[in-house]
Amino acid sequence: MNWLRVRYRRVVVVVVPALLAAVFLALPSADAARKPPSRSALEGARIMLVNDDSVQAAKVNGADGRGLYVLRAALCRAGADVVVVGPWGQQSGRSRATAASPQVRVAPPLGVPARFAADCSAAPSRGAVLGVCQGADPCGPSSASVTPADAVDVALSALLGDRFGWSNGPDLVLSGINSGANTDLAVNLSGTVGAAVAAVEHRVPGIAVSAGTRATSIPDDASYEAAADYTTGLVARLLAGTGAERLVRDSVIVNVNCPDVRAGVTPAPRWTAVGQVALDRLSYAKSAADIYQMSYGPASPAPVPDAGSDTAALLRGELSVGAVSVNRDASADARWLSALIGNQ
Repeated sequence: MNWLRVRYRRVVVVVVPALLAAVFLALPSADAARKPPSRSALEGARIMLVNDDSVQAAKVNGADGRGLYVLRAALCRAGADVVVVGPWGQQSGRSRATAASPQVRVAPPLGVPARFAADCSAAPSRGAVLGVCQGADPCGPSSASVTPADAVDVALSALLGDRFGWSNGPDLVLSGINSGANTDLAVNLSGTVGAAVAAVEHRVPGIAVSAGTRATSIPDDASYEAAADYTTGLVARLLAGTGAERLVRDSVIVNVNCPDVRAGVTPAPRWTAVGQVALDRLSYAKSAADIYQMSYGPASPAPVPDAGSDTAALLRGELSVGAVSVNRDASADARWLSALIGNQ
């Protein structure tokens, strides 16, 4: 994979998202998605993992990072060399923001869940897991966390080369698996998506992965495992061809969303567009004089999702796969504005 890591730095950004599905994402059937990926396709591939739920995975419901460890295990079983560099604490909703901390510190999480402790032990990097907190003091229970994008910036600009000898960076950055969906207008808030965007800014392919039918879902292990199995196969297909390289060239990330599923159920993948209506919204209500309480929940009245959208696919029980532009350029779609800008 070394040739990939070198070539990404020399690519000129050209946005051609309409061609993306045909070029790199020949979606398998549900039966094909059940088959384990070829170990040789991922053997020795250098994969960095990040998320926005934290590296701790200490909560009983798994909402603080269990999905990251499920994905780490699946990638290592397929032969990848995986390193986790993520936010020390919960950072959902941070998008591509930075904490702007002059100094940061890295440390292992307070305790890797026992069921995941032995995963990746035979890999060259031994499945290292590092969290990043703000400041120079040792990371502890009360430490302020960096953002997901900060974790990517730290890893790709310094840490991976310094600690693990990945001087040319990883072959790919995977962000997730997030607890809850990242679809429709919520992609603008998502720290999971923001971390994948940061990776492409560094000329490294990025994929965001989430589980749960709604943004407020708390996925169970079956949903995380379905998302991990599909994503591992997708990464193998991308790295086996030119798909990963094209993600950087086209300045896009892949956004994968797996619905809530029962154990043993493999959702059929569907190529989708980002939905234009939000099922869940952030809002505020007055709770006292000069005080407003934030909440996040179902939009009212309930909107009707676009038929071909990521949101609609999840509600049908399908696994949504789509592309999100990194540079946010909409000049071609809004060319009508050029007539209103005045003398040129």
